[in-house]
Amino acid sequence: MNAAEPRRSGSAPIALFIDRGFEVGPFAAALESQLRCRERVTAGEAEEVAAIVTGIVRVSDQEVAPYPNLRVVLTCSVGTDHLDLAALKGRGLVVCNTPGYCTEEVADHALACVLGGWRRLWSLGDAVRDRRWEPGTILSRFDAQRLGVIGAGRIGSALARKALALGVGVVSHDPWAAPPPGVSAVSLDELLRTSDAVSLHLPGKPGAPPALGAAELAAMKPGAVLVNTARASLVDLDAALVALRAGRLGAVAWDVWPHEPPEPGDTRLATPGLLLTPHVGWSSPQADQAYLDEAVECLRSSVLHGLDPPSRVI
Repeated sequence: MNAAEPRRSGSAPIALFIDRGFEVGPFAAALESQLRCRERVTAGEAEEVAAIVTGIVRVSDQEVAPYPNLRVVLTCSVGTDHLDLAALKGRGLVVCNTPGYCTEEVADHALACVLGGWRRLWSLGDAVRDRRWEPGTILSRFDAQRLGVIGAGRIGSALARKALALGVGVVSHDPWAAPPPGVSAVSLDELLRTSDAVSLHLPGKPGAPPALGAAELAAMKPGAVLVNTARASLVDLDAALVALRAGRLGAVAWDVWPHEPPEPGDTRLATPGLLLTPHVGWSSPQADQAYLDEAVECLRSSVLHGLDPPSRVI
């Protein structure tokens, strides 16, 4: 039988979904008769598992070891820091992600945080609820500000494009990627010293020190807005909140947290000037469909046709 031909349901390979964060039904409908999309398998079905699908649940050697005919590990996410890439590569597995499905959404979310921080929307809202009415507050005009983007990949470049359209000056720092049109590449030190807002768009690296530790945070321009929609590990959160409480930072906006959801009683959540959203920067109806399309294409290419998926990581 040619790999491109539909298979009978009983003989189709299994795609095992180990993350309960998304529904299997849409995958099953899109891959009907080609792959059996399952949330669990019996011991007798282990040899039929050809793909493991996750979102944020960790996949390492332990998770793939029970499946001798496994070929593909797919994460329905942009980031891959929850995957043990070295172990998966050592087993000869194809690993792919869904890198493009939420580029515009995350860039929109980051830009909204930058603009809201410059206009002090959440801190002013808190002040009003505390019965402090301060109509004389001096705020920032967008076209008089500079945005520093750390990471010039898909999302960082989209953010820069959107900010430039509003007349914001944009600089970027990325040792591996050239800046998008209209953006100047600068050193990290210059970016931190001169930017009125800094937004991070880097991949997380397990075990690596934060890209912005206490020293880097201390070098930021006084009153700057700090936005992190990427990974919590990229910034020393406690040092950032110390700087926020001391007034060295003007606002901090996070769409990620070291433990999601935050632990009950986490006192950091009450820090004035902190905006925390529940890892929703990706979200829109368009992105919800796009991640499914990207993931299904990966499974079809790699499992059914034996081809390299366009989003292959290793």
